[in-house]
Amino acid sequence: MGIRNSRTKLGLWLSTFISMAGLLLIVFIAYIIENTISPSFNKTLLTVISVIIALIPPLLWLTIFYRQDRLNPEPKSFVFKTMLLGALIQKAIYTPIIAFVFSGNTSGITSIGGRLIINIILIAIIQESIKLISVRYSIYPSKEFDEVIDGIIYGSALGLGFAAMTNIGGIITSGGAMLTNVTALVVIETFAHASITGLSCYILGVSKYSKFNILRLPLAVIIASALNAVTQFLLNAVVRRGFKINYILGLIPAAVVACIVFGVLVFLSSKHEKEDAGIERVPLESRKALTGMIPVWVIFVVALGAGILISNAALKNNVSTVDSFIEVSYPSNWIESRGEADIFRASGIDKDGGTNFICVKKVPLDSMMNVDSISEEEKLQNAAAAWSIKAGRANRFYQAEDGYYLDTKGKETYIINYVYISNRQSSKGDINKPDIGYGRDVLSIVNDDLYIITLSTSYDNFVINDNKIIDLDYRFNID
Repeated sequence: MGIRNSRTKLGLWLSTFISMAGLLLIVFIAYIIENTISPSFNKTLLTVISVIIALIPPLLWLTIFYRQDRLNPEPKSFVFKTMLLGALIQKAIYTPIIAFVFSGNTSGITSIGGRLIINIILIAIIQESIKLISVRYSIYPSKEFDEVIDGIIYGSALGLGFAAMTNIGGIITSGGAMLTNVTALVVIETFAHASITGLSCYILGVSKYSKFNILRLPLAVIIASALNAVTQFLLNAVVRRGFKINYILGLIPAAVVACIVFGVLVFLSSKHEKEDAGIERVPLESRKALTGMIPVWVIFVVALGAGILISNAALKNNVSTVDSFIEVSYPSNWIESRGEADIFRASGIDKDGGTNFICVKKVPLDSMMNVDSISEEEKLQNAAAAWSIKAGRANRFYQAEDGYYLDTKGKETYIINYVYISNRQSSKGDINKPDIGYGRDVLSIVNDDLYIITLSTSYDNFVINDNKIIDLDYRFNID
């Protein structure tokens, strides 16, 4: 019997090792693809490739976690459906809730503590509460959830589905860019979600077959949220140096945390295999089981309320009128100033090398171009071409992404979106790490003058906010 158990454990570890080797192979394949494809490679096809590659790690992790329950394995269909449920929960419930809770302005909170509370701690609590609640009200009442360690299996499956949908959304948003980085993040993040949710749902399994304790489940949420927050903080520490990504700084520490949690799950699985052998467990009576979830709901509601309050009250935008017909909106804690070429400027007090600002410039149209053009649209296009050349000379690096004519907000305009590196010295004093900005110039003609409204944010903020410039806006008041 001992020899058989040893062979079973050897087979378990061998299959786990093979699966992990497969995950490393996926990252390596992504690296090869990223370094061999042309920069002009079709973006849609690149996104499809990225999504396919991103789906493989969750499936491999699922096999690893599933093998932990080797004596009385759960039905594969149940486990797979739980993973699909996690993906559905992320898309249909979690995403709309986060969009609603953090619908207000939060970019004005520049302190590390404020950002940590909003972007990591509150979101971690909301995530882990939703995942625990989802398992509790789906597979938990089933007769298949008949062992304490079943919480690990079903919790891990749901966490994998949740993470997979999160990563797919990020890949689609980025258009498959930075394929190696995306794949490495998928491998680590799915592992972390599976391990952390597996741990919290293990405690859920304990609560089903142990003496009632009102503090057990809220403790599970708190522990999982703390681990989630630490992992996300480490993953967010993947930093950009110029146009390159430092993979090691955040990915490896986050992987270490996830591995520690996974090791705890393996230990718990082995422990309960010995303790539960031949024991028929009686589930907790339904009334006490329902009562035990009340503190979890309280934590969830408090986190939602805190998020709404912080989101809506922490920052309200200021609105300023420029030359009596342009209204600009920007965070209330920004400082108004005026440069040599600006008739209005407001900027944030930050460490992003001055890339967070909104400004309005006014230049004579005839100083930019020959004004004997036929139409307003042609004038704007010619002015935009001249302005792009001038803006390119004013920065260390300037790359226009796109430009287009747009009749909006009461005025004909020409929009230029671009990436740039300012000539301004980085506030960090690191000349090897230029501060990359993402800007949008809105050009309009009034009488014989060209007005340029510039909305700018740090490139990191632009990527974090789903390729959007948030909290900055403008409108025209022209009769």
